[in-house]
Amino acid sequence: MPRARYDDPPPELAYLGNALRELREAAGLKQIELATAAGMTESQISDIERGKNNPGWRLVVRIVEDGLGLTIRDFAEAYVRQG
Repeated sequence: MPRARYDDPPPELAYLGNALRELREAAGLKQIELATAAGMTESQISDIERGKNNPGWRLVVRIVEDGLGLTIRDFAEAYVRQG
């Protein structure tokens, strides 16, 4: 099932993307490295970070846990910093 795409993302999607970008950069990873670790494409990571794609919960968990090696709590804390 394809995810919703946004040209003008709602704030929550921007916060989500910014939080993931913050965590990725703190880990010293390029988008392609995160994508590979999470079993995704670089384009998917880019779209999520820019708030252009609304990922499902499972995908967020996969990015955070498999791609970044972090916990959902780490992600939640980064998300709260965005708002």
